[in-house]
Amino acid sequence: MPLVKTTDMLAACLKGKYAVGAFNINGLDQPKALIEAAEKIKSPLIVVEPGVIEKYVNFEDFALVTRRAARDAGVPVSIHLSHGLSLEQCERAVLAGFTSVMYDGSKLSFEENIENTRKAVEFGHKHGCAVEGELGALGSSFVDITETMTDPEKAREFVERTGVDILAVSIGNSHGFYKGTPHLDFERLAEIRKAIEPYPCYLTLHGGSGISEDHFKKAIAEGIVKVCIYTEMCSEGRANAIRWYAEHPDYTGNYDTCDMTAEILKGFVAYETKCAEMFESAGRDEVLPDLLNAVPVNDRLGPEYPSAAALNPDFKGKGIYWDKF
Repeated sequence: MPLVKTTDMLAACLKGKYAVGAFNINGLDQPKALIEAAEKIKSPLIVVEPGVIEKYVNFEDFALVTRRAARDAGVPVSIHLSHGLSLEQCERAVLAGFTSVMYDGSKLSFEENIENTRKAVEFGHKHGCAVEGELGALGSSFVDITETMTDPEKAREFVERTGVDILAVSIGNSHGFYKGTPHLDFERLAEIRKAIEPYPCYLTLHGGSGISEDHFKKAIAEGIVKVCIYTEMCSEGRANAIRWYAEHPDYTGNYDTCDMTAEILKGFVAYETKCAEMFESAGRDEVLPDLLNAVPVNDRLGPEYPSAAALNPDFKGKGIYWDKF
């Protein structure tokens, strides 16, 4: 099936009170593996390329490979840019065929963040692409996030002035492995949700690796519809690679590299499956037909999609899918 607009997928999540996993990739062999795993458990999926990976994986190549794998799948799939490093990078992703992009201006001043995010929204919407912004700064393995959490009133102003479709919030979540047990501020999350309720904007949680299932469920109950995953997925893949290497002392680095890569992918999809179960996106048979039945047959592939879609006068108002002409 053609790719689904990210916001359509998130709308289904909000209605069904579950979240969709947004899984980062760092190689072109991963989108197909992630999509095939999602199909087995009947879960929607967002395949993500982080901005820092562009120098390793070209946006157009990523979009083409993912679109081709999605075409053969029976579950909704969208393509997302996470933590776009600049407006120019976001534009490249939009023109490559991503269905949503994130401009990360969280390190800028509040006014600079608003100004740049609004520019990203204007460009993205011109091409039928949803845009995510971030307010508040996420921590990392080395940074304390207690002083950088999202302020609910500023979140309202940010969403109102930028027109973002998706808002990434900081409520105690962090990139990388957590230092100790993460504690999410659910009261703050509830206040943010209430503050932006008048606007058509969805909430996303970055730094999902290491958060407990109970915390995920509470976050989803408070309006989180998209959860970003990478670190734990890579950790599972790495563990598989180490185990495989120990079991194959005759490894030559030749064709058997493919076997080791396959084991790494097994780690990726195993954690993907676990997340889909925690987020309650698995087994969504009652939701998927509403999305799938509206998909037109379209075998065309390639980065010409965004401009072609934008030329359709009905796309913004009536188009449900990125590929609808």
